[in-house]
Amino acid sequence: MKIKIVLSGLVLIPMMLLAQTNDSKGQHTLLQQTESQRPLPNNHPLAQWFPDAGLGLFVHFGIAAVHGGIDLSWGMIGNKSWEDGEIAPSEYWKLADKWNPVKFNPDKWVKAVKEAGFRYVVFTVKHHDGYTLWPSKYGDFGVKQKMNGRDLVKEVVDACHKYGLKVGLYFSPPDWYYDRFYRSFGKKGDKYFNYKHELVDSFPHKPEGHDEMRREMVRKQLEELLTEYGRIDLMWFDGGQGEVSNDWVRELQPGIVINRRNKQRGDYGDSEGALPEKRFIGWFETCDPCWPSRRWSFSYSDRMDSGDEVIEKLVRLRSWGGNFLANVGPASDGSIPKEVLEAWKVIGKWMKHSGESIYDTRGGGYPETANQPVTVKEQENVIYLHAFPDFQSIVTVREMKKTPVKAVLLRTGDEIHFQYENGVLRFSIPGKLRSRQVDTVKVYLE
Repeated sequence: MKIKIVLSGLVLIPMMLLAQTNDSKGQHTLLQQTESQRPLPNNHPLAQWFPDAGLGLFVHFGIAAVHGGIDLSWGMIGNKSWEDGEIAPSEYWKLADKWNPVKFNPDKWVKAVKEAGFRYVVFTVKHHDGYTLWPSKYGDFGVKQKMNGRDLVKEVVDACHKYGLKVGLYFSPPDWYYDRFYRSFGKKGDKYFNYKHELVDSFPHKPEGHDEMRREMVRKQLEELLTEYGRIDLMWFDGGQGEVSNDWVRELQPGIVINRRNKQRGDYGDSEGALPEKRFIGWFETCDPCWPSRRWSFSYSDRMDSGDEVIEKLVRLRSWGGNFLANVGPASDGSIPKEVLEAWKVIGKWMKHSGESIYDTRGGGYPETANQPVTVKEQENVIYLHAFPDFQSIVTVREMKKTPVKAVLLRTGDEIHFQYENGVLRFSIPGKLRSRQVDTVKVYLE
């Protein structure tokens, strides 16, 4: 099961270590992602959308969906330390011959994503398995060879541009298909799994120039992505070793936001599979597998997060100022599972009345000075208190610097009676006004 949040940290720290599930810890070790530099946000005007966005959608789409019981790329690793299905890489890559996403319709689902209140989309254009979802001129494994050149990346980017969502591209510099004869796909005792999941003592030596050719392939593929699809707002690297510099990326897209998983400093901190355990400094994002709940790729059997569960995680993270990047794995035919569409409708309905407490806000004093999550809009002299469904006590905010003059339950518009004395705000939401979701109270300050 996925490790859930523990809101125990109260201390500001200079660099947020990755909060991870057991799955992500093992994966980051294999990708040599054991250290991260403290991020420094891009000060370009076009990058300033990021800390205000609040909610993004991660889309893990690839050939693993054909199987439906393994995670994207990671299903190829044998004898791994986390729970997942297992398949030999030689058999995994054959799934590409069966992949035909005839129901993949980004124009339709991006519109639904927009209506649900998401502000940006991050799409997996190339995962560790090496399959490119655009017809790249570089490399020999992707839609150009297997799908008659269908450009899935263009379809997603065009839909995001059409509906006004920011565009992020997930890209893996490691390419296990390119390296398949020379790398381990797991270990058992003192032996290694090769690409056929045969146990071997060692691997052939790489031919001269092999690694340099991979680095050049990565550079050329990124150049295609960053010059042929218009405005790209976010680059989401995973597992790189500095194949390209952030300065090089920004020569092609000056206003782009870049994460810190390419042995570069990056613009923001991050956690994976769990909300951070301590308050962070600067821009931040948590990516979390929501649909399905404990893996990134489509699954026939794994449970799905409800819309209410995602709202609660979003609210907790926004109370510290971070973005929540909720993941979906479309089915192999490209369709979005019905449970996901239902969850998006729930989120969208909540966002219509309470989204103002998520967008363009900063984190408040939870849990240091408030007993429920707080977000703040200083320029408007308002704060937002989020009462969770199982919270039945008095909402309390201490050390208030400004006097509250009015409190309103956003879902209904009802005014909420409050008490204020010696810098302490207290109120209760009447039971008849409560719901089984997060109830948001907007407090106006003088």
